[in-house]
Amino acid sequence: MAGSSPKAPTPASDQAAAPTPGAAAAGAPPDTSIDQARVLLQSIPVGFAGSVGPAAVVGWLLRNHVAHDRLLAWFGVLCLAHVGRIVVWILGREDVAAGRNGPLWLRWLRLSVLGLGLMWAGLPLILPAARPFDEMLVTAMILAVCGAGVAQQSSDGWSALLFMLPPALTMSARLLLSTDPTLRTVGVLIFIYFAYLTLATYRIQSAFVELSRLHAEAAKLSMHDTLTGLPNRMALRQRLEDALERARRNGTEVAVGYMDLDDFKQVNDRLGHAAGDKLLREVARRWSARMRSNDVLARLGGDEFVMVIADIDPASAHEELAAVLQRIENAAAEPLRLTATRQVRIQLTMGVARFPADGADMDSLLRKADAAMYQLKQRKATRETWWQLGVSTSETLSVETDSRPATATD
Repeated sequence: MAGSSPKAPTPASDQAAAPTPGAAAAGAPPDTSIDQARVLLQSIPVGFAGSVGPAAVVGWLLRNHVAHDRLLAWFGVLCLAHVGRIVVWILGREDVAAGRNGPLWLRWLRLSVLGLGLMWAGLPLILPAARPFDEMLVTAMILAVCGAGVAQQSSDGWSALLFMLPPALTMSARLLLSTDPTLRTVGVLIFIYFAYLTLATYRIQSAFVELSRLHAEAAKLSMHDTLTGLPNRMALRQRLEDALERARRNGTEVAVGYMDLDDFKQVNDRLGHAAGDKLLREVARRWSARMRSNDVLARLGGDEFVMVIADIDPASAHEELAAVLQRIENAAAEPLRLTATRQVRIQLTMGVARFPADGADMDSLLRKADAAMYQLKQRKATRETWWQLGVSTSETLSVETDSRPATATD
C-alpha cells in the first residue's frame, strides 16, 4: 500500500480545474530555459574579459594599418555591447536564481549576444586592403573569439549561432573575395570550420537540454508521492512555509489539518493492498478537484494526509474553514467501488491547528493538529463530529458527518 498528499479545497466560486493527481509527475516536459539562462548569465563576466582583452590586442597590432578613428569607434562600440550584457547580468541574476522568467531572460541574452557578434563582424569590414599577415591575424583572432564564445553559449544553440554567424560570414566573404589564392583557400576552410562549430553546438545543446530535463523531472518526483502524484512531506514543508510567510505579511490565518481514513486497514485486510491503493488514488483525485490553487493537500504516509488551508480572513475564519471541510467530507462520502462486487464508504478523522493561535511554525502546528486528531480518534464511537480544532483551544467548530466506519459492502 502506498500513500498520497492532496490539497485543500475552496468555495465553489474559487474552484478551478485542478490537475489530476499524477499530472505533476507525468505532465509536459519541463521547461529548460531557466537552466539555459543561468549558464549564459554565468558566462558574461568571463566573456567580457575574454573578448575585450583580445580586441585591445588586435587593435594595437593593427594601429599602423587601420585608421585610428575607425579602430577606436569599433573598440568603443564593442565595449558598449559588453556593457549591455553586464546590465542584463545584473538585472537577471536574482530572477534566474529564483527560477523565474526563464524565457524572458533567455530572449534578452540572445539579443545581447547578437549585438556582440555584430561588433566582431565589423572588424573585417573596417580592415582596408591589407597584407596577408593582417588578414591572417584578424582571421585567427575571430576564429579564437568565436570558438571561445560558442563554447560559452553552447547551452543554447540560438545564442551560439547569433554570436558566431555575423563574424563568420563577414570574415569568410572577405577571404573568398581576395585575389590571393591562399587566402581564398583559408576562406573555404573557415566556412567548413564554422559548419563544424554549428554541428557541435547543436549536439552540446541537445545533451544539455536532456540533462536539464532529467534533473527537473528528478526534482519534481522527489517532491511528489509516486502513487498519486500529490505533494509529499518535503513539498508540504515548502508550501506551508510559503503560506505562513504570506499570512504574516498579510495578517491572515492558516489552518493545518492532520487527517486519516478511519478503518482503512480493514480495506487492505479484506480486499488487498491493490484495492487500498485504488482507494487512496480515488480520494486524492476527488479532493484535488475541490481544492483551491493556494491550498495544499499532502500525504505523509499510509492513509495520513495533511491539509493546509491558506489565506483565511480572520473575520470569517469559522465560516471559511467549515465550508472547505464540508466539501472534503462530501467528496469522501460518495461510495467508492473498489472491485466488481465491493464498494466502501469512507469516514475521516481530522485534527486542525490554526496559525497564529495554535503555533507559529510548521512543526508546532502539525504536532497540535496530530494531537487533536488522536484525541478525536479515541472518541470515535461516541463523537458527533469528524474533526476538531487543536486540543489547546476551547473552540469546537464542527461539521456533521455520517459516523459509520469505512467498511466493505456487497
